[in-house]
Amino acid sequence: MSLQGVRTIAVLELRQRLRTSRWPVVIGIWFLIIGAVAGLTWWAVNNQPGDRGTTLYDVVLFFVLGLGMLVVPSLTATSINGDREHGVLATLQTTLLTPADIVIGKLVAAWVISLAFLLAASPFLVWAWIAGGVDAGRMLLAVAVLVFVLAVVCALGLMFSSLTARTISSAVLTYLTVAALTFGTVIAFLLSIPIMSTQASVRVKVLPDTWFQQHQPANPDGNANIEPTAADCVYVNRTQSIMHTERTWWLLALNPFVVVADAAPSRKPLPYLGFEPLQMISDGTRTARMGTTSDSFNECWPELSVASLSQQPNGGGDNGAPNQLQRQRLNGVPAVWPYGFVFLGLVGAGSSLLAVRRLRTPIRRLPRGTRIA
Repeated sequence: MSLQGVRTIAVLELRQRLRTSRWPVVIGIWFLIIGAVAGLTWWAVNNQPGDRGTTLYDVVLFFVLGLGMLVVPSLTATSINGDREHGVLATLQTTLLTPADIVIGKLVAAWVISLAFLLAASPFLVWAWIAGGVDAGRMLLAVAVLVFVLAVVCALGLMFSSLTARTISSAVLTYLTVAALTFGTVIAFLLSIPIMSTQASVRVKVLPDTWFQQHQPANPDGNANIEPTAADCVYVNRTQSIMHTERTWWLLALNPFVVVADAAPSRKPLPYLGFEPLQMISDGTRTARMGTTSDSFNECWPELSVASLSQQPNGGGDNGAPNQLQRQRLNGVPAVWPYGFVFLGLVGAGSSLLAVRRLRTPIRRLPRGTRIA
């Protein structure tokens, strides 16, 4: 593989796409969609207390990733077998270009186009940063991880394009693989919960059923009702199902949305005052990795009601201490995204190597109906 060869293929691919496709129009439509989402989000959180920039940042980055997973596979899913159908690939293979030059060049070209979509959305990310609440270092980390994920998706499309003879087959396989990574991992995790659950005897903090019998109204009119407090709760032993999500959390770490989300959120205090999908995904995944703890068995509703009140912006007298404790616990759980980052890196590297191998000549076996030149 040579830098000049990769550059030659990348330039040819970019020129061909700019001349024979409507990608500038698509990018313009993309900009308008992201702009509409950002504008509606800002309008919705304009009167929200706290840092509004974090909500805007979460929503914009979430939609960029979601739309990117729909658009980017089409950049490479028909790249190699499309050239083979038109007799272009055989011409390239007869030159001094190596299979690695062809594959990496096509990958770089598709990746550059995907970065153009991200660049079109960058003004809205800058808007979120100016609005406040978003750390610049964390924003750059999230964008870098997103760029990496887009490159992996491009590599998957190239692999299937080299493995199949028909463009429709490679496109379908690419989208099915992306769907398996985004939805399949979540479904597998949810299905694993009842499988991994066990029955155990645990201590549960509850308000005893006898409390209401012991604290009846002092007169028939009911004017002396007494409300239960946290001090009235007691611990009881109970056999119940324990969900061992700490054994299967790694299934979620394979999800591209989890990888980006865990590297992205601003770690705002709980509860969320707006729609912040990335932070929700990250906190949910870290909670799954943390597994079931003793705090999960607190069913003392008077105590939980007081804690919920203290979590409100203007409620309670403990300045949201339960919120702070929960946030500290989640932040103390090791990050999930590095595991998914390594997994996706292996997927991207393996896909590229397989595509290079499929382009080696001489070709000993061709699919039926495949033309050479």
